[in-house]
Amino acid sequence: MGGAAYNTQMNPDPSTLPVRNLLSKAFSMGINCIDTSPYYGPSELLVGDALIQPAITQSYPRSSYIIMTKAGRIAESEFDYSPSWIRKSVRRSCERLHTDYLDVVFCHDVEFVSPDQVIGAVRTLFELVDEGKVWYVGISGYPHKLLAELSVRVKKELGRPLDAVQSYCHMNLQNSTLRQSMDKLKNEGGVDTVVNASPLGMKLLTGTFPGSFHPAPKGLRDTCARAAEFCKARGETLPRVAMRWVFANWRGATLSGVSYLEELEDNIGAYMDVAVSSEEDEEGKVVWKDVDERKVKRWEPLWEGVQEIFGEWKDYSWDSPPRGWVFGKRQSTL
Repeated sequence: MGGAAYNTQMNPDPSTLPVRNLLSKAFSMGINCIDTSPYYGPSELLVGDALIQPAITQSYPRSSYIIMTKAGRIAESEFDYSPSWIRKSVRRSCERLHTDYLDVVFCHDVEFVSPDQVIGAVRTLFELVDEGKVWYVGISGYPHKLLAELSVRVKKELGRPLDAVQSYCHMNLQNSTLRQSMDKLKNEGGVDTVVNASPLGMKLLTGTFPGSFHPAPKGLRDTCARAAEFCKARGETLPRVAMRWVFANWRGATLSGVSYLEELEDNIGAYMDVAVSSEEDEEGKVVWKDVDERKVKRWEPLWEGVQEIFGEWKDYSWDSPPRGWVFGKRQSTL
């Protein structure tokens, strides 16, 4: 359950969003992991408020869901990976989210700081694991090759691997290049879990203007709009076509980025549409099984049609950080 949408970048007034109902609905559908960050404006506060409502506390104990948040990114051009700030950020996140511990903490957008700063922040998070405040440690960012390189360096220099790495916008219908880094992440870096965030490219694959915050160039945004028209002419929507592709191709891995009620319902529908079967575990919860290749074949013409429209924009990645960025451009003050 992605929390980035509960931010003024994507919504003028996030406080008007039905976050309480969204989380309750998500939990009831078996979506039991929340991904947020202090950088996402009021996101942690809104999620924390939802988590203490009776609809959640009476049915879902803390041990039944996972909270993933981040540390180190403060504002668009402000970062602080110092030990004191990482510790303060974790304490603040616990307070906002009304929890004694955080399941996963990622160093946020590691490409904007130096590798040495990343190593230092990860070392601090490992210390917090030893103290019981954090359970798992990860890094997040856009350039997946850098994420892989850093994972190898963490394992080598700190003597223990990262538990998780979160890549975003790099394993979807428009850009699937995350595959190129999986072997290095898993085998050389020893990373346990790779999280595929923003499966709709931060709203890019909705076919509508994602917002002025989005770094995608106009040519890519226009191409996605054409792809949306292509799907509409065939009785489908681009988000559903794109989500089916992700579910069929990102097998047995972790996916993050669902933020709206209609996305919850559409995504479950898309998942069911490519799942061969499901069964209930001992507690009566639905467990999804493997993808049905026969059903996948049905969707391949749509996927191929959309990817043909992408043309030169297929597997395109924008610059992150932007050209001219200088590490340590701004640092926060405690």
